[in-house]
Amino acid sequence: MNKYVKEARVYPAIVGMIIPIILTTLYVTSFVPDTIEVWKSIIAKIGLFIPVALIYGALAYWMRQLFIDASKLLFQFRLFKEDETEMPTTKLLLWSSDMRKSETEIKQIAAKVKADFGIQLLSKDEELANPSEAKRAIVDAVGKIREVTRKNENLQQYNRKYGFCRNYLGACVYAIGTIILALIVNLILDMPYTRILLVALFVQVLFGLIDYTSYKSKANDYARAMYNAYITGEEYERD
Repeated sequence: MNKYVKEARVYPAIVGMIIPIILTTLYVTSFVPDTIEVWKSIIAKIGLFIPVALIYGALAYWMRQLFIDASKLLFQFRLFKEDETEMPTTKLLLWSSDMRKSETEIKQIAAKVKADFGIQLLSKDEELANPSEAKRAIVDAVGKIREVTRKNENLQQYNRKYGFCRNYLGACVYAIGTIILALIVNLILDMPYTRILLVALFVQVLFGLIDYTSYKSKANDYARAMYNAYITGEEYERD
């Protein structure tokens, strides 16, 4: 398992399951008789937490693709379009974009893309006449650039951060759904965990919002790092 899979796919899936793990432990240990001594109760909770954590960790590992799909459908495609035409990697090379690189850098990248891949990026006037074609040409070039920069370790650090941020959002969706389901069960069975579950729901939603607010900045950081790696040619230093 390479670093990207671990840090951008497996870790966010496991982290997203932490609150459900704690809640499951509390639910199961609630059936321990009230007469048990405090220290035995603590040991019981710790003893149960470990296998529960292992079970959820295994589930998170196998469900990580579901988390990725959820994060793409609910967040990435809404923000950046499914065809990636609104991704920062595209906007940085669009002449009409507010966040574009300098004219010198765009021309430098366009010349290198033409020489390396035979892909002609549109000029400023051509983009104005056909913006959708300009975006598609950039998206095609980005796919090639990713391939030749994938061994650049500095770039991969940005890629893993972005991947973790995006995929954790998908894990959050499932975790929030689990907590809401637990709330429903709690109300049906008249269990005394409403307050704990509401706090857990608040915390999980808060984590999701914090992660979401940094999502775009992580994407922007990755896009800039990718073009820097491509222009400097550092991607070719390793076999």
